[in-house]
Amino acid sequence: MSMLRTLNPCLPLWPGVSMFQIMILLIIVCNNSMLIGLIWEEIMMRVMIINDT
Repeated sequence: MSMLRTLNPCLPLWPGVSMFQIMILLIIVCNNSMLIGLIWEEIMMRVMIINDT
């Protein structure tokens, strides 16, 4: 294992890890944007209700 690491210092241990990390990052970003959208809708609904009264 140590010889392999010294031979390939630039390459990651598994070639698919980078793609996997990118997929996870994309999923997290999508979830965050959806959550922000839901929170924004909640805030707007409350502001509309406050303005109506």
